[in-house]
Amino acid sequence: MRYLLLVILIILPSLVGVTIFGYYALMDWDALQKAYNHFVDVTKSSANLETLFVAEAQQNIHRINLFADGVWTLLSVIIGAIGLHGVCTIPKKSNSTALEKSHRSY
Repeated sequence: MRYLLLVILIILPSLVGVTIFGYYALMDWDALQKAYNHFVDVTKSSANLETLFVAEAQQNIHRINLFADGVWTLLSVIIGAIGLHGVCTIPKKSNSTALEKSHRSY
């Protein structure tokens, strides 16, 4: 019963979290690359200062979004690892009563 609860309540949601947040982190990575390339193009051109600030703000927004998505992905991995540790440390049911009876006879 505890095994099933750990799998359903901790491991499966963490796998879903890793999938969703990892997907959006990859999407934000692509957007960051585009925004950064635009920022580099603006710095190489003779654009005014306002255009440079806007391009920098856009790439910084994507940096923050990527950081947040990466943090949520890692938190989901940590929660999944805790659930997996719980599954691995559940004691196995054994025939301990017969073993205890044999030790009592000595």
